[in-house]
Amino acid sequence: MALRIYADTSVIGGCFDDEFREESNRFFQLVDQGQVILLLSDLVVAELQHAPANVRSVIGSLPSNTLL
Repeated sequence: MALRIYADTSVIGGCFDDEFREESNRFFQLVDQGQVILLLSDLVVAELQHAPANVRSVIGSLPSNTLL
């Protein structure tokens, strides 16, 4: 059974931050592989609407069955 993990926008944006890039990208690899199901709150979804395109693309590139 896949773990269900809540992530806020800092984890998503971390994919493009020198300090957190490695950890954030590894996390999203686990999501992409189906080992983790990503939980996003309505607030995070709203914040992502105003985020740069590269940050929005992180979520957009994930399989829909890995998001709740």
